[in-house]
Amino acid sequence: MKALGRGSIASLVKIGLDILWVLFSIALGLVCVSALAYGVAAILTATGHLPPEILAGGNGDYKSSGVKAELSFDGLAPQVAIPALLSAAAACGGALIITGRLKRLFASFTSSTPFSRGNADHLRAIWMTMAGMELARYAIMALAGVLVAALGEPPGQDFTFKLNINMMAWGAILVLIVLAEVFREGARLREEEDLTI
Repeated sequence: MKALGRGSIASLVKIGLDILWVLFSIALGLVCVSALAYGVAAILTATGHLPPEILAGGNGDYKSSGVKAELSFDGLAPQVAIPALLSAAAACGGALIITGRLKRLFASFTSSTPFSRGNADHLRAIWMTMAGMELARYAIMALAGVLVAALGEPPGQDFTFKLNINMMAWGAILVLIVLAEVFREGARLREEEDLTI
């Protein structure tokens, strides 16, 4: 099986990327709905319509319409929920951008035009998105530390923070920087060749 053109490996990868793009779109939508629901719960708690235990991170007895239920909401404490929602949004949003750019990149591979300026731009957008995701991860870790320092640890949970630098991600970013420039130079040479013929 050939690597480029119609009916190639590149066209199969493009189909897989189309499916992934839809899945990441759905995941990002779910994260947005979760963030909205959390915001509504925070407002209802602040206005007294929900018991404060829901967002305080503890277990609470909630009585509604004469029915008593024991509810556990440990994961809804702001120092847990806010960084988790931000992490999920950054991961899904970044994955959506990267997958969209890869779709366009492999579409050009399928049409047998790998060395174009657009492909260099796609690779540049991918490495910039990956770098942004890594930097967002560090910022979210710092935010989580600030929230725990300001609000304390939720009952029954122990937080430890360590700076974890993902060398694989930074290595991949460096490789993509080089590949973007290789594609840019290939596109320039191809344009020069087209002018001389």
